[in-house]
Amino acid sequence: MIHDIIKPLAPSCEGWIGGDDVRHLMRSAFPLTAWSHPQLQLFVLSAVEVASDTDGVSRGPEYHLSVSKQYERGVPSRCSAEEGALVLQTFGGLDGWEEDNHVPNGNVRNYWRAVAENMVGRECACKETEHRVVEGDFEYRPLA
Repeated sequence: MIHDIIKPLAPSCEGWIGGDDVRHLMRSAFPLTAWSHPQLQLFVLSAVEVASDTDGVSRGPEYHLSVSKQYERGVPSRCSAEEGALVLQTFGGLDGWEEDNHVPNGNVRNYWRAVAENMVGRECACKETEHRVVEGDFEYRPLA
């Protein structure tokens, strides 16, 4: 049995349901929990991951929150920046989150924050080198 030292973040208020480890469903080697808030119609995947940046610099383990509106008629929709900020406050209230999306026309906002405090605030190198596309309050960098 594997025991995770660093746990995914969980919501700090009522209204959220879930919290089950779904790494087996998502084929993830990292801890991954799923949450939904029926009243707000938000869906969140909360994980702890080690991501590789294009510059080769590792920030070590990072909290990763993927936020979207719940599926409507089989199609997910994008949450607003305001709803994303609400989720960040609800899931730990930590400062230093970076929104970094790489899926063109994506329906998920991806937020990253280093677990180690001395690594917080280091942005992904892609933000300096990759083309940025803006759609309202959502921005992404297309994959090459």
